[in-house]
Amino acid sequence: MRTLARAALIGAATGSRSLTGMAALTLTAPASAATQPDRTLCRSWVKALVALGALGELGADKLPATPDRLAPRGLAGRVLIAAVTGQIVARRGWPPRPGDPGPRNPDPAGESAAAAATAVAVGTALAAAWLGSRWRRVATRHLGRDWPGAVLEDAAALSLAWAAVRP
Repeated sequence: MRTLARAALIGAATGSRSLTGMAALTLTAPASAATQPDRTLCRSWVKALVALGALGELGADKLPATPDRLAPRGLAGRVLIAAVTGQIVARRGWPPRPGDPGPRNPDPAGESAAAAATAVAVGTALAAAWLGSRWRRVATRHLGRDWPGAVLEDAAALSLAWAAVRP
C-alpha cells in the first residue's frame, strides 16, 4: 500500500510538472545502488542532467509560448514519464519501518505490484495534468495573471514529489 501511495504522489507531481517526480527519484537514488534503474540514476551526471531539466521546466512553464500540457504531445510525455516513475517507485522498494537505512530491493515476485504502481502513477498524472490546467485558468481569472497560479502549482508539485520520496 505504501508503494501505491508513493506512486500516486509521484504521478501527481509528474502530471503537474513532467520532470519533477523524476528529479526527486533521481536525486534520492542511493549512491550504493546495485540494481537498475537506481544504479544509473545515482550517477552524478544523471542527477545533474535531470535536475537541470526539471529546473528548466519550472522556468519555461511561466512563458506564454509554452504549449498546453493537455495537448497530445505534452500529455503523452507526462504519461510516459509517469509510467517510468511508477516503475522506479515499485522497483526501488522502501524501508518497511521508520529508521531503516534506506531503500531496499523489492521482492522479485512483485510484478503485479509494479504494474499496479505504474497504473496508479499514470492515472494520477493524467488527473493532475487536467486539474493543474483547470487550476491555472481559474487562478488567472481570479488573480489577473498566470504566474501566481503557476508558482503555487510549482510548490504543490515539489511538495508531492518530496512526500513521495521521503523515508
